[in-house]
Amino acid sequence: MTPPLIPPPSAPSAASAADAGGVTSAAPRYRQIADQLRANIASGAYAVGTMLATEIEICSTYGVSRHTAREALRVLTDEGMIERRQGHGTRVIAAEPHAFQRSISTIGDLLQYGANTHLRIISSKREQAVNAIATLLDCAEGAPCIHLHGVRSERHAPLPFCVTDIYRIAGNDALTKRLSSVKGAVYAIIDELKIGHVERVEQSIRADRLSSAAALVLGVKAKDPCLTITRRYLDRDSKLILVAVSQHRAVDYVYNMELNRSN
Repeated sequence: MTPPLIPPPSAPSAASAADAGGVTSAAPRYRQIADQLRANIASGAYAVGTMLATEIEICSTYGVSRHTAREALRVLTDEGMIERRQGHGTRVIAAEPHAFQRSISTIGDLLQYGANTHLRIISSKREQAVNAIATLLDCAEGAPCIHLHGVRSERHAPLPFCVTDIYRIAGNDALTKRLSSVKGAVYAIIDELKIGHVERVEQSIRADRLSSAAALVLGVKAKDPCLTITRRYLDRDSKLILVAVSQHRAVDYVYNMELNRSN
């Protein structure tokens, strides 16, 4: 049984007006509700692991529409405080915002994640694949490759949530040429991958420590713990398209896996 919602201090009339399309002097109505729910979670009214109120209960308590309730929950989902699963309700998964949460179980989910977040390319250059990079690309030492370095962020977030390096064996194909010219602008790698070309993604996650440069960008200390995620994208012929290596602050990344009993 979930605890009762704590309604906001604003009067119902103000709530109704805001839900109809206006906003109060502080924030849009859905933001006010998100702030109140966040405070409820932080105070322990909703402990981590418990179920949050449903959309219908939020509508009843705050006098708002389903759309407004859904937007309030979206804010907390983006902040990584709650996890929503159809048919299972809304569960509290963090007492504070900023934990990075994404449900990725298929190639389509992964590519959609790329489309819904922003990757800003800081540099793009040709270099020789040596040591670990040659191993990632499964190529000979010294082979030419394209190296893109950038940061990925949520929309409207003040800081990026990860630093990403993308590598591809250099060739004379159109994708190599496009990647070589990407600089500065917000860039969605999904546009270049073309969903139909990706047949398989090999992913590994390991504990690591942030370099000084990556830590500065992510707003933490050098050598702080991080999670490094390496993804190798392959086409239908098992040919490597590219490799993406992303470093996330350890405290911001939660990896969940559901196991079911086999019949």
